[in-house]
Amino acid sequence: MNWMLAAGSLAAVLTLAGIAWALRLGGTQQLKTGDDAVALAEALVSGFVGQAGVVSASGGLAAVAGDAGELVLIEPMGARFRARRIDGATLLSVTHGDAGAAITLQTGTGELFRITVADAEEARAFAAALDG
Repeated sequence: MNWMLAAGSLAAVLTLAGIAWALRLGGTQQLKTGDDAVALAEALVSGFVGQAGVVSASGGLAAVAGDAGELVLIEPMGARFRARRIDGATLLSVTHGDAGAAITLQTGTGELFRITVADAEEARAFAAALDG
């Protein structure tokens, strides 16, 4: 084995990793507020106009309510986010606890979706937008 070749390869890999770290490439991205979620949903889903959004306490998942029961679920997909548009979503429950509010939604196909939100006021606005 050529030790110089191995050392050079290791140095190149570490240099590229350092450059990626300095440029903040990769890693997980997180949403901070419901307004961030609304803006992302409107950018990812053509023709969607968001009324109110909620972001999970972890910052990875989000839900955005639109007009007449329209819902966009935002989930992480690698280093990016993916958005699913769901028509006919219904709000099953909003329960308030120590960690915030847990919102349970049912999609048009019967799938249940639960998101825990740290901001209770944001959860109330989301529930009002989805019901209204």
